[in-house]
Amino acid sequence: MKRDRVPVIEDTLGLNLATLLTASKKANSDLLALTWQSTTGLVMLEAQRMAVMFGGVTVSTEIASVPCLNSRLRPLLKCPRAHEGNYQTLYLRGDKLACRHCHGLRYRSTLVATASERARLARFKLLDRMGGLPGVDVPERQHGAWRKRYRRMLGRLAALTGMHYSDLRRQLALPPT
Repeated sequence: MKRDRVPVIEDTLGLNLATLLTASKKANSDLLALTWQSTTGLVMLEAQRMAVMFGGVTVSTEIASVPCLNSRLRPLLKCPRAHEGNYQTLYLRGDKLACRHCHGLRYRSTLVATASERARLARFKLLDRMGGLPGVDVPERQHGAWRKRYRRMLGRLAALTGMHYSDLRRQLALPPT
């Protein structure tokens, strides 16, 4: 019997309210174009509501203002499926918009069995953040990127690569059972 794949956050469209509000302010528009995995959609932000039209699906949710420090209000999204809780990010999976708990989403790194696999995943994420691809040379520092941060990322990349390959060497040195 084939088991169903565990849904992971990395394979789901995440709508982060802070990121959307920053993009909306920068574009000076409440209507934003959204592209994910070669599919394009729209996000419309209002004072108390967010509507998403993506891949033939239209969903909406409320935006709640939650009090925080210094008498400020922090905008958070209400999960349409949960009765409690406000979230910074909601995920669109299929035709449902909900929090990661309602969708049962897990992080890919928590599903791998060994530390070397977690190191491999962290290495791929770091390479992606640096603008590179696995199996290709380490990318050059991007124009405008901080040198110190780039050196720190290179050090972390070297450590993750070393951890992954040392575990592989150890596995290859063992006699077959």
